[in-house]
Amino acid sequence: MNIREFVFNLQKVYEEMSETFSSYQTSTGLSCLNGCGRCCLNPDVEATVLEMLPLALKIHDEGKTEEWFQKLENSTQEHCLLLVSTGETGQGYCSSYQERPSICRMFGVAGTLDKHQKITLSICKYIKETQPQLSREKNAEQDPNTPLLPLWTSKLATLDPELIQKKLPINTAILRALEKVSFYAQYQTL
Repeated sequence: MNIREFVFNLQKVYEEMSETFSSYQTSTGLSCLNGCGRCCLNPDVEATVLEMLPLALKIHDEGKTEEWFQKLENSTQEHCLLLVSTGETGQGYCSSYQERPSICRMFGVAGTLDKHQKITLSICKYIKETQPQLSREKNAEQDPNTPLLPLWTSKLATLDPELIQKKLPINTAILRALEKVSFYAQYQTL
């Protein structure tokens, strides 16, 4: 596998995903709050090695592999190490926004399937609190443009079904992706 080609193909899916979810959120008026990083503070956010490969390749290209290995192996921080806090609780931004994983691209407002395979709308609780009227008015089943989480997850799975299967705490996923890129760097020119 050529890691650069793989990451290029993954980022094409990511761009399409971001565009789809952003357009939907803009059209509904239900979008993430400016400067909000509350979801990034959640220690339960998970990602797969596949999703973190673009970040790992960027770290490698910047010559910061050892720095990141140290940071990831020695950190006691449970939430995402990419979050740059602006001081206020829950306020911040992603230090590597272009390389963020799919959960970060799809979170906020998205369609999911309930146990009866009906489309339901999953809306971040902070968006619901600040825009309660819009949250109540939106019906995912009646909107053909509602982006579905399972659809986009399956698109990622077509790239590499094995690497997408195991979800890990986000910082662990970054570490494992960095290990994978470092391994490839030893055996081929990246």
